[in-house]
Amino acid sequence: MGNSRKMIKKLSIIMIVIFAIGMLASAILFLKNNIFGQMSNREVIATVNKQKIYKDQFESYRQMLKEQLLQINQQKAQMGVPQENLKDVPDSVTDEIILQNLISKALLISAASDFKIKVSSGEVNKQVNSEIKGVKKEDLANALAARGFRNLTEYKNAVKQDKIMKKLQEKMFAKYQLSDADVKKAFDREQYAGLAGKDYNEIKVKLKESLQQERNDLLLTSYLTKLTEKAKIEFQNPEIKKIYNDSRVIVARNGEYKIFNKTVNERILRTISETQEGYSDKLLDEVKANLKVELDKLVKISVKAKAAGVKPDPELVGVAQLQDLSKRYYNSLIDNFKADDATLKARFEQKKDSYSIKNSVGGYVIGDEYQPSSQDLENAKKQAQEIMKTTNKDNFAQKAKEFSKDPGSAANGGSLGETTDLSGLVPEFANAVKNGKAGDITGPIQTQFGYHIIYIESKDANNPNVAKIRHILITPAISEATRQKVAQKINDLKAQIQSGKTTWDQVEKQEKFNFSVKERFKKLVKGETVPGIGKDDELVNKIFASKVNQIIEKNNPSIGYFLVVKTSEIPFTPATFENSKERARLELAHEFADKILASIN
Repeated sequence: MGNSRKMIKKLSIIMIVIFAIGMLASAILFLKNNIFGQMSNREVIATVNKQKIYKDQFESYRQMLKEQLLQINQQKAQMGVPQENLKDVPDSVTDEIILQNLISKALLISAASDFKIKVSSGEVNKQVNSEIKGVKKEDLANALAARGFRNLTEYKNAVKQDKIMKKLQEKMFAKYQLSDADVKKAFDREQYAGLAGKDYNEIKVKLKESLQQERNDLLLTSYLTKLTEKAKIEFQNPEIKKIYNDSRVIVARNGEYKIFNKTVNERILRTISETQEGYSDKLLDEVKANLKVELDKLVKISVKAKAAGVKPDPELVGVAQLQDLSKRYYNSLIDNFKADDATLKARFEQKKDSYSIKNSVGGYVIGDEYQPSSQDLENAKKQAQEIMKTTNKDNFAQKAKEFSKDPGSAANGGSLGETTDLSGLVPEFANAVKNGKAGDITGPIQTQFGYHIIYIESKDANNPNVAKIRHILITPAISEATRQKVAQKINDLKAQIQSGKTTWDQVEKQEKFNFSVKERFKKLVKGETVPGIGKDDELVNKIFASKVNQIIEKNNPSIGYFLVVKTSEIPFTPATFENSKERARLELAHEFADKILASIN
């Protein structure tokens, strides 16, 4: 299943990103959405400044986190990560994460009065009434239960708390908003480094959001630290108290600055969600060691920063203050870096070719990849059924060589090896093997790749995820009728654009234009891949040779049908020393700042 495995890997990478984002949003720190989420009432396990934490909350979030971690491991397995690297995260880690999240939320709810935040019953009733409008009285209880509430009073309480958290969020960060000048300065500093090739006007909104979120996270972390120090936290359950105490164990200390075990847990989950690494004792030890090294370095950087005149932010405390100080010190090194003309001239001569503005084009690629129609799928299914009628154990290998479209196994008689880890295969295929017996020929089984006829040669008695199998893959052929349908859709779009009824920008941005490929390219240079299509030097040459707004049709029988247009072109412009001085200075400044920070050990 050579091509199949590649496709599985692509899908898995996407899913890991999705699950990583989901897990960080719902589990780590509660800093973005979840810390401002909802609560419901059940058995009390702890109180934080008289705010109650309930058993069902704890169990619900714990279950959610465990499910997300399981999904991440499943996706990693499909990518070929060995099972021994996919050890389950200990309950102690997940329990401490969830409890800290709930305590953080309770701390913020209890602190709402500091910001004079009030939510009237009228506000709550207005929202609740709009949400339950049209729900029959006899169905209301079930609707509430489906969302985790026993009655309407509980739900109203959750709505009230949600509104409190939103107002708190707005007030907490209101006076710390970045100005447009701050954002522009940050862009200018990074325009030839981390933001190289980006257009300020196109990214300024997202850049501002990113910088503001970074600032808000530090403020929130600091505020929670302050609240925790003076909070009255009581536990009704000794096991929950132990979980909390374990999360507060100090794992690194440098003077007044401390890192707690909760940070270790957060780093572990982040590592698992963002890399192919799984939980292990080695990972735990590495995280603790790295945090100790990082803390020591941050403290040393803070000494250098203060000596250079960079003052700590009084709104921040603890490690958050150190992190902010380190960043501002780094930025100050770049902003204050000076070099004489001789040094700048030497850098210019060294990199003059890369400073020149390359000939590039901007435009759009709009089109549809060919996908089998329902009739194409039905034809493939019928073919698989016909093959299966005359297939047995003795001739299976020959049939696979004759009919299978899997380039990775067809030549080997459909064999996937002496042993196959089923957890690395798509679920439909894996389940068919698990549900079958050794010696069975089963199918046709439909997956995203087509229809499979599977021969289960043997199964591992000690591991249900291991078997010796062969398969025949029948992929649906794209019929001429399907291609013609796509061609008609593309030609209709071409006519709309040429008549002025719609624009390329509208097609690319608006969901009503349903095309599988909608790409805008801004600075495509010769030799690069065409977005949405891939490496095609002939097409690139056609784009460069075409006139602005001249539509190029690209019909690849094995891929799809596309419209390509050039909407702008930037000519080659050789660099001069005068227009390259600031770029040279910034590059040297970044190298200088990196060297300074690297030397602090």
